[in-house]
Amino acid sequence: MQTPQCTTLFALVQDMQENVSMERVVFTLLQRLCTILQADRCSLFMYRQRNGMAELATRLFSVQPGSTLEDCLVPPDAEIVFPLDIGVVGHVAQTKKMVNVPDVTQDPHFSPFADELTDYVTRSILATPIMNGKEVVAVIMAVNKLSGPCFTSEDEDVSVQGLRPHPYMLLLHGLLAAVLR
Repeated sequence: MQTPQCTTLFALVQDMQENVSMERVVFTLLQRLCTILQADRCSLFMYRQRNGMAELATRLFSVQPGSTLEDCLVPPDAEIVFPLDIGVVGHVAQTKKMVNVPDVTQDPHFSPFADELTDYVTRSILATPIMNGKEVVAVIMAVNKLSGPCFTSEDEDVSVQGLRPHPYMLLLHGLLAAVLR
């Protein structure tokens, strides 16, 4: 494990000891992931079934290193909801694979819906599914690389290969399962 990842894992375990709120722990993890990836912001879309339809809904939205949980926690009446056939997050949930979109204007899966609602301009996306066994429980989306035009293969390694086999990602899977209950 690389040093930033070790530091993040250690800080996350400390937060878990100090906080009983699983949402707060996942929020902190997203803040730190945002820092590691040098993303402008990260969001968590939870998978759910509503009226027999699979969808992804914002739970933690627009998380940045300096933001507060209260500002990023999305109440049920303000959720941004994507059916699985719309948007990059829907595509990630359907395929169960990480997606790196260097230029959203060139990606057929990109939907400007959230940008239109928030007056934000998305340029690049790195999104990865969070799995519980073979089932998607959530999608984490990092948006707009700050230190370059797009996310790199090294960012993909951090997001998928570098974290998934380690306790850091396994811990996130367990936390998200607990939040879903």
